[in-house]
Amino acid sequence: MILRSDYRASDFLLDRIELHVSVEALTTVEAWLHLRRRPGADPAASLVLDGRGIELLSIELDGTPIAPSGYRIEPEQLVVPAVPDAFVLRTLTRNDPEKNTVLEGWYRSGPMLCTQCEAQGFSRITYALDRPDVLSRFRVRLEAETARYPVLLANGNCVESGDAGPGRHYAVWEDPHPKPCYLFAMVAGDLACVEGRHRTPSGRDVALRFYVDRGNENRVAHAMESLRKAMQWDESVYGLEYDLDIYMVVAARDFNMGAMENKGLNLFNARFVLASPQTATDVDYDGVESVIAHEYFHNWTGNRVTCRDWFQLSLKEGLTVYRDQCFSADLGSRDVTRIEHVRTLRALQFPEDAGPTAHPVRPDAYAEVNNLYTATVYEKGAEILRMLASVIGEETFVAGIGHYLKQHDGTAATVEDLLASLEAVSGQKLDGFRRWYSQSGTPSVEITDEYDAAEGRYTLRLRQHTAPTHDQAQKTVLPIPLRFSLRDDDGQLLQLSPQPPLMPRADLILLEAAEAELRFDNIESRPTPAFLHGFSAPVKLQYAYTPDALSALVLNEEDGFLRWEASQRLMFDALFETMNGEPGEHSRMLLHTLQVLAANPPADKALLAELLRLPAESELAAQIEPLDPHAVTRARDGLRHAIAQALTGPLSVWAAWMPTDLSPENRARRSLSNLALWYLGHLNSARIRKLALERAHSPNMSLAIGGLAALRDSDSAEREEAMDAFHLRFRDEPLVLDKWFAMEAASARPAGLERVTALLTHPDFKPNPNRTRAVLGTFMRENLRSFHAPDGGGYRLLATELAKIDAGNPQLAARLVEGLLGWRRLVPALGEHMRAALEQLAQAGPSRDVAEKIGKALESRPTA
Repeated sequence: MILRSDYRASDFLLDRIELHVSVEALTTVEAWLHLRRRPGADPAASLVLDGRGIELLSIELDGTPIAPSGYRIEPEQLVVPAVPDAFVLRTLTRNDPEKNTVLEGWYRSGPMLCTQCEAQGFSRITYALDRPDVLSRFRVRLEAETARYPVLLANGNCVESGDAGPGRHYAVWEDPHPKPCYLFAMVAGDLACVEGRHRTPSGRDVALRFYVDRGNENRVAHAMESLRKAMQWDESVYGLEYDLDIYMVVAARDFNMGAMENKGLNLFNARFVLASPQTATDVDYDGVESVIAHEYFHNWTGNRVTCRDWFQLSLKEGLTVYRDQCFSADLGSRDVTRIEHVRTLRALQFPEDAGPTAHPVRPDAYAEVNNLYTATVYEKGAEILRMLASVIGEETFVAGIGHYLKQHDGTAATVEDLLASLEAVSGQKLDGFRRWYSQSGTPSVEITDEYDAAEGRYTLRLRQHTAPTHDQAQKTVLPIPLRFSLRDDDGQLLQLSPQPPLMPRADLILLEAAEAELRFDNIESRPTPAFLHGFSAPVKLQYAYTPDALSALVLNEEDGFLRWEASQRLMFDALFETMNGEPGEHSRMLLHTLQVLAANPPADKALLAELLRLPAESELAAQIEPLDPHAVTRARDGLRHAIAQALTGPLSVWAAWMPTDLSPENRARRSLSNLALWYLGHLNSARIRKLALERAHSPNMSLAIGGLAALRDSDSAEREEAMDAFHLRFRDEPLVLDKWFAMEAASARPAGLERVTALLTHPDFKPNPNRTRAVLGTFMRENLRSFHAPDGGGYRLLATELAKIDAGNPQLAARLVEGLLGWRRLVPALGEHMRAALEQLAQAGPSRDVAEKIGKALESRPTA
């Protein structure tokens, strides 16, 4: 177990790394490490380098070979006991990228060889100090066959290239900026290049180069435009320009993550680069824009200033997620963007905070570093920064980030460094927010109110509480910024005056104690409160809204997020009502509200779609304990049917829309139209099935997927025709075929378990991360009926497949095993089946990645 409290700076600094990489049947790496002892380090300390899965062929110190007795190879390390204070260590190693299935280090992806070095993949390429607080300048000579690998890339600028003997060539790349080795990248492949340009405000021209499989050149335009927009946004909002002559992006077929921000040479999962209206949905377009921006923003928040150790991961990831969220909000519908981000937070991070793998945004310990890449570190980390921006003000926050980058440029920093800069610029003490980084769990805020008509006084009472989590029995209070408003009987906003420190602004409560009370005088009638505007804090809010009050918020509130929140609350209440008996007051109010909304829709059709959209089954399941998944699916199906019947008229009008262009207005219309067709699909009429079939054949991928979604759970000839035609049409399009596999895996039709088993042996199934996630990830998240089969067959299937995946790709297996960790939340019969499947996997000799999560799930106890 690695502990944050054990952090110690490296005994050695690695100023420069020179690599000669020769790609043949195997890859040989000749490395010159320019090392010196850190001032103040132990003068007798041995040199300990990291290395995994590589073969050492020779080793020299300052040009003199080291005898075998002068070093030792240990598991994952090379130790050289006696070294001077400054020296050059040369190593010659060999590795086999063709057999590298973990997709870390140097590996094959389709027609190319590429790298993935975060968090500790560089040590699978050569021996080095593989830690983020050791920054080095790199010079790389990459040599390979000219015909097979005409493109040779690495970080920085290409300073030399030429022939390297018969049929071979080389390229030399030099990066002037010091960086930790997790940001190293190189690529050798037969790739097409799409080039663009960007001019910075200071007048520098930057070449923008996207490298993709040949034939995909016409699917890069959106990614290129997204990159330009991200560069312009960072220049205008944060005053940050790009600092190299070339910015390169390479799209890889096989990639464990979404993308990687290697300095000047980003490696991307191809699904976050390639997009055309014929092959990518509107959601895919948004994903490309967001991920392109995220990795670009890392150039400053992650690369120029990196993290001291992996416990500080949220320092770069939380900050960069917050920045890319702000970018997306500025470019699109601010309300809808925020809704999407909160939905992700609640679907992924809230359950993590409540489950066996709960951990703080800055953890205190880990067994496997790859398990630190979580929704808590990323999404909750971003929410902490959003709260800070809310408290000190957006402009001050941006200035604080500028101060932080200037103070720590070219270094490895900590969370304390960031908070110190925000304090220095704002003049405010932000000590309380440090606790957000150290405490796990999702706080609950309970609010009650009272109105004294005789005195004209309205009182709010607030109480915060964070339940114990498996890793922390004791919790402390946190600073919680609650944006709020009060409206009178006519729906008009009441003009309030600040009451510092509890209410520092007229629209903001800063709850810093376990309990607090606010009084408002001269209030003529009982007001209607609204809390958490824009979801100003990652908390669970408890306030006893009546169905009438929720309906009023849906129909009249100006804040789009609050409208959606009220709509979701009405839907949740109606579903719980149905699960506990018959539809009642909440169900009737929901249907009435949606009918009024449909008759008087907001101008933003994308927002309208969100207000009408039912929570996903997985979102509902996260709210219930003990969970009976089958009761959830029955209740949701019933409510979907009731809404379809109550809104048949407007839904039919919207479902007929089939716009195909990419304008924001028509993207919003497609979202609403697809949702309308999905609702109507539950009525199972021949007319709707025909419309869905027609849509499934659309040349626009968003519409085609909408048609398939409406037919997905149907036992009909139209469904079979649509699915078969889609498969035939896109059989040679890997990213689109992933959608077909996912659609089949999610289908609620009978024999779902058999269908998923068949998908895993389908001739077109490829065991790469994207296809595996499309089948198994979709199955466990979106197919509650089959995954939670009463006999536990779904759990056993997942455990069996995970054992196979884990043998080759532990990182992927560790992501998917999360589907088996929540066994204590299930009704007892299902919980025992899931626990048995987890123990089955535990006995299969899992990797460290998977074993850490299994151990926590089997050892954890229910929280109070």
